[in-house]
Amino acid sequence: MLLIITVGMAVMVTLLAAAWIVWKLNRSLQPEPFDAEWWEHFNVDKYAPMGHLLDASELDFLRAQCEGGWRLSRRFRAQRARIARQYLDEMRTDFERLQAVGQALLVAGRYSPGFPEELFRHRVRFTRAWWLVRAQVALWRFGLGGVDTEKLLETMRSSAASVQAIFAPAA
Repeated sequence: MLLIITVGMAVMVTLLAAAWIVWKLNRSLQPEPFDAEWWEHFNVDKYAPMGHLLDASELDFLRAQCEGGWRLSRRFRAQRARIARQYLDEMRTDFERLQAVGQALLVAGRYSPGFPEELFRHRVRFTRAWWLVRAQVALWRFGLGGVDTEKLLETMRSSAASVQAIFAPAA
């Protein structure tokens, strides 16, 4: 009887995990609507403060100012991690918009040789870097390790530059 319950639970967890993965993939395949105003004002540098937000020196300063402030430190980390996750979610939305612009350029036939492969490589690099930073933020939240946002920002800059280079002559 215990074996049946264990196998049933394992199957249920596997099915739930598979459903979650399918839902996430389906959600990521739905392009963000193109917004000309967003495109005109888009700048990757708006995400640069994310690295400073999780800088260990601010936490060290806070600890130096308060004796026995572990609760304050814990709350500080929780708030900063929440803000960093909001940055990451907004960054992912902007990246999806960049990808949508790239896909629109592909459909319109306005692209250079190798652009479709480059667009795919940017997606893979961004996704990998995004999840790495997301995991680092989760660990940082509990005082385990630091967060390096440079690779993520560089991937976003590279992707934006390649899409903007193709888009500029089309405009």
